[in-house]
Amino acid sequence: MLNASPQPVTNDPNPSSEPADAPTEERALVERAYEPSIYQAALSLGLTPLQAHLAGCRLTLADLPPQSADNAQTLVEAIQPIVRPRLQHLQPPTSLHQARQAGQLIADAVQSQGKIVLATDYDTDGVTSASIAARALMDFFGVGAERIVPVISERQHGYGINDDTVERILAIEPPVALVLSADQGSSDEPRIARLKQAGLRVCVTDHHQIPSDGPPASADCVVNPQHPECDYDTRVAGCYVIFLVMSQARQELIDRGHLPADTPSLKPLLDLVALGTVADSVSLKSANNRAVVSAGLKAINQAIHQNRHPVWQALAQFQSFKDAPVDAEYLGFQVATRINAASRVSDVNTAFAFLNAVDTPSALTALQRLDADNHERRAQQAEMLQKAEAYAQSIYHPGKFSLCLPLQGNAGIQGIIATRIGESYYRPTLAMTDLNDGTLAGSGRAIVPEVNLKQAFETIAEANPGLFRSLGGHSAAAGCMIEKSGFEVFAQAFEEEVARQLDHQRPIPKLDTDGHLAPQQLTLQTVNEIEQLAPFGREWPKPHFYGDFIVAQHRWIGQTRTHAVLQLQAPDGKRHEAIWFNAIAKAGEPFPFALNSVVRCVYELTCKRFRGRESLQLKIVHMNLP
Repeated sequence: MLNASPQPVTNDPNPSSEPADAPTEERALVERAYEPSIYQAALSLGLTPLQAHLAGCRLTLADLPPQSADNAQTLVEAIQPIVRPRLQHLQPPTSLHQARQAGQLIADAVQSQGKIVLATDYDTDGVTSASIAARALMDFFGVGAERIVPVISERQHGYGINDDTVERILAIEPPVALVLSADQGSSDEPRIARLKQAGLRVCVTDHHQIPSDGPPASADCVVNPQHPECDYDTRVAGCYVIFLVMSQARQELIDRGHLPADTPSLKPLLDLVALGTVADSVSLKSANNRAVVSAGLKAINQAIHQNRHPVWQALAQFQSFKDAPVDAEYLGFQVATRINAASRVSDVNTAFAFLNAVDTPSALTALQRLDADNHERRAQQAEMLQKAEAYAQSIYHPGKFSLCLPLQGNAGIQGIIATRIGESYYRPTLAMTDLNDGTLAGSGRAIVPEVNLKQAFETIAEANPGLFRSLGGHSAAAGCMIEKSGFEVFAQAFEEEVARQLDHQRPIPKLDTDGHLAPQQLTLQTVNEIEQLAPFGREWPKPHFYGDFIVAQHRWIGQTRTHAVLQLQAPDGKRHEAIWFNAIAKAGEPFPFALNSVVRCVYELTCKRFRGRESLQLKIVHMNLP
């Protein structure tokens, strides 16, 4: 049973006192409000009361088409694709602006003898986009591998189709039939103009925001749901856009008679679409994203259990899944982190090789290199993070609205640094690495939902001509390259713009919960109810509940001895196992609470699988005195 909202939780024994200087010491525990009409509509679809409540906490009428609230039936129809995702609910490729023209350009290139250049970003969304396009061309359209040239941007050269990318493309031995971008290109008119001047055709597919001066005029075609003339779902990832475009190319080739009418659909590529979509942290409130991630996860788990597909077989051999199905969290934290590590510390082409391996041994070899890259990334990250934390502490004060951190080291790690510091201080944070060529490369994280980073960069660029070499990204995560001499100007302008967006109101970190579960709801059946609302991710988060328990036992686990396994006694007297990661900062510190004390926990209900047995486990998100 879900009860009334709890009182705010802080680490200050006096919740009414002024917050401490360090924002991490303050957490306002807030119970999500829910929309009653959506709750009723969900019940009408056969959801349980708990499932309906969770759906009502994640959806508002503003998330749905305007006519959805006209009557109960239209509301049911509007939420069905979200709470019960199916591929049949996808918007068709034909409704994506210029997707047909893109399909024609790709078909022309396929039927030519020229090379097809895949110019994509270096993150997981970009690498999966390159893999989707390559596999569609080779496995479905019959294009030889020798005609496909992936040109994946290198992280140290910044976002988008940069000058280095252009030089690499221009160095390709002709003929080049088409340059096809994915997950980038919308903000790169000057570089695309260079390609056009060299006589190359350029088709841009992207999902990032369109600049204020419009899409790149030199491109032969621009497919982007953010295009002002497009009414497609703007929340989809770059890999999804290229998937739709390649699907349109398939249809064009069938219409031309180049492919037989019974050529298979590109549905087998949905595993990569799911991976890229999850990794790019786009909204999982989107019916399109929920459908492709659900279908992709189903395909991945089938491939694992049926010993198919080199990528997933390599992962199964490398890291046992222990009877637990692969979910969105696994894709994001286990697969995407390794793919991203390649561009951060080594060669992004290793990630491309992994996703395009033709057999399991080849995939396993590439995966082992990616894992080694990930270990190296962690080591470099620890060193850079320590210095970044010291600098952040030296410049932070309660009246500060943002953090700009100048760094020395690997530019590929700065995005992680921005995330860690930003979450610690609950401030929009930009980590900027000296490239030793007169420029600073920066990766920013908005952290605070009300802040739009891309908009902030564009506002600063407009007021300071010549300051930026490049910029791009989303509202929540964006990057840029600026002149090193302009750092102080940029940092001050960034602070002022963030303060303006926040209306000069200090951001207060919140910890959202979905209410209080009754003791009898602490069961595996409840876990199963919750899992039926998967996939979980950005804007469709895993449910967190709160409750008061007695700390009956605790013990330390893990190499660092900072994680705790607990026995928590519920109000009905039953004990439940719980795990609390990073309960203490370093080994040897005492457990924060006395045995037999009553604590208020924010937790996630999970299923613990061990040696074929399943049991309930509470995953602690936050713990404090009630």
